[in-house]
Amino acid sequence: MTEERKNYELIPENYEEEMLKRKKASKKSKGKISDSGDVNINSLMDILTILLVFLLKSYATDPINITPTADLELVRSTSLLQPEATVAVTVSKAAIVVDNRPVLVLKDGRVEASQKRGGEDGFFIIPLNRELVDAAERKRRLASVNPSVTFDGVCTIIMDGDTPYRLLTEIMYTAGQAEFQNFKFATISLES
Repeated sequence: MTEERKNYELIPENYEEEMLKRKKASKKSKGKISDSGDVNINSLMDILTILLVFLLKSYATDPINITPTADLELVRSTSLLQPEATVAVTVSKAAIVVDNRPVLVLKDGRVEASQKRGGEDGFFIIPLNRELVDAAERKRRLASVNPSVTFDGVCTIIMDGDTPYRLLTEIMYTAGQAEFQNFKFATISLES
């Protein structure tokens, strides 16, 4: 027992203070360059990792990208539905665009008679049908390779609020002939 007491008596009274000083000194020296030339970059790596995760989370792609222009002012709505990735037909005052591919130029909000089957009274827009058939085929090919993608015949119509009803009817009829049976309309939320 006397030997055990001697071991206890060898511990200095200010032992805790010395340990705290050593810890502080070691923390200060961790951030500095050591004799071997190494730098402690753990903190920098933590910051970069957090920054990368933040940027990846904030980089979101919407299924529908709408570029506001002078001839395309969307209708406002109270709908809370989120847009889905579908074939998008954009109808402005000047043109019809399918998935960001220009299809047809409009004159005074109307399709020229030469671009429709049946002339002026026809509902079938020939260039629009061609582009929609191609879009449907692209979706089917993508669905054959990627099981998470399906062709469900849904078409999103993005149109100016002043689009004539006749033009909307012609577009929907033509899309129906290209196997698009279901339609969604893109609007701007009243909250934005």
